[in-house]
Amino acid sequence: MKLSGFTGTRALLILFLRRDRFWLPLWILLPAILGMFVAATFSAMADKGMNSVLHEFDKDPLVSAILGPVMSFDLAGAIVWRGASQMALVLAIGSLLTVIRHTRTDEETGRSELIRAYEVGPYASMTAALILTVVGNLVSGVIIALSVIALGGEAVGSFVFGATISAIGGFFAGIGTLGVQLWENSGSAKGIGLAVAALGIIMMILNNVGGGDTVLKWISPMAWQRVTRPFAGNYGWSLIYFTALAAVPIVISYVLSIRRDLGAGVLPSRPGPSQAAPNFSSTPALAWKLHNRSFFVWMICILLYIIVFSAFSPGLAQSDGMSGWLTSLGGTHWTIQGDLGYVFISITTYLASLAVAGYAMSSVLLIKSEESEGRVELLVDKQVSRTGWMSSHLAVAALCSAGLLLATGIAGGLTYGFVTSDLSNGFWSIFLMNVSKIPPVWVLLGLTALLYGLWPRITSLSWVAWLAFILLELGWEAQVVDWSLLQISPFSYVHYTIDITNLPLFSLVCLVCISVLMTGIGLLGFRNRDILTKA
Repeated sequence: MKLSGFTGTRALLILFLRRDRFWLPLWILLPAILGMFVAATFSAMADKGMNSVLHEFDKDPLVSAILGPVMSFDLAGAIVWRGASQMALVLAIGSLLTVIRHTRTDEETGRSELIRAYEVGPYASMTAALILTVVGNLVSGVIIALSVIALGGEAVGSFVFGATISAIGGFFAGIGTLGVQLWENSGSAKGIGLAVAALGIIMMILNNVGGGDTVLKWISPMAWQRVTRPFAGNYGWSLIYFTALAAVPIVISYVLSIRRDLGAGVLPSRPGPSQAAPNFSSTPALAWKLHNRSFFVWMICILLYIIVFSAFSPGLAQSDGMSGWLTSLGGTHWTIQGDLGYVFISITTYLASLAVAGYAMSSVLLIKSEESEGRVELLVDKQVSRTGWMSSHLAVAALCSAGLLLATGIAGGLTYGFVTSDLSNGFWSIFLMNVSKIPPVWVLLGLTALLYGLWPRITSLSWVAWLAFILLELGWEAQVVDWSLLQISPFSYVHYTIDITNLPLFSLVCLVCISVLMTGIGLLGFRNRDILTKA
């Protein structure tokens, strides 16, 4: 590896900074904003004293199973306990997307080939992207530390916490870079990064279920705060281990980068058949071909998720009851609908539906990617209508998202029913619980289709709506957001505090109608606007 291989890194870094002048500050600042939001919610509920509130949560078997035991019983400890996983996820996604955008996506669009026509070394683009991402993570970590200090946290613990979150982001920057070397398209690189993040979340929850001190905390980056223990020991020496672990995929990426051609991946792409199958002659068939790989990966992940937690949840029924604060959420004692295990699987299913909504939105963004790559222009120039092409993709996205929830309901219901030896009641309750989540998922799919059809360049704003619904949920759980405001979120109508027998059926029908209306408007907009091209 010669120094000449890094020629042009500085110029490319300046270029990448300019291109990311809006996106970069967003994912750098968002973790600190989430931390401030968590602090505000805990401050609002701490009329009995922060220490007593956190002790109440710590003794709650359901909360401990999801978030793990509290490590420090003060406001700073509350931020670490409740907000670390969300902050880590934001930096993980931001790091993945930033690295992939400036490497693999540039190769796909031809920018890298144009850049290589000048005096630029083979490592320059990857190095500039990594420098930008790693520095962004470090800046975000410093901002997190300073915000916690401003809230009264002690300096050492605050910087250990900030450094831990930065290390998680750096690890995912390496994962993104490695994915870029292995596969020849950005979608696969993003998929492997998101799969690692999802696996990390599952291992984090399993670690919390095991008391928060299992070997999984060393493996899952989403649980690294339980290794460094900010405000509860401040084991900053473990950051050396995290740094070394994050460096492994980066070093491998540099080795692999010179073993592949520009635009290709180390793993060879599978050639297609010389002739198309007889059934591969319609736009729905093409749409399914483009979506099926992502669908099956999501299917495997979500089935593992629901089976593990459905098998574990009946064991919580033997635990003591939940805290009085949690049982009286919304002013009602909603936990009388079932034992603690049933309540746990209700919350688990609710979280899964939020993830499936993310899958539905990403499926629509795949449509946008096809248009940006210039493939749509080739298709609609033939005997393919615009409406038929887009509606085929949307139909596949809607059916796949519904299929994920149906599969989750079947697998979760069977697992829970067998473990509790009450298959008839356990299965149908959990199955219907999952089916009821389809309408709100389709609402977000419809919103994304609406934005894509009318204003394709701002389609990603649908993620802002998704994040806003999650923040509303967090605010309601902290009792700083009223239920009437939470009803802005379509997921409030299938909330885990509502018994499955009392779901507002009329509201669910209305959600389906709203999703159909937004999808129709999106189709109408796509039919009448210009097609995006590479030029």
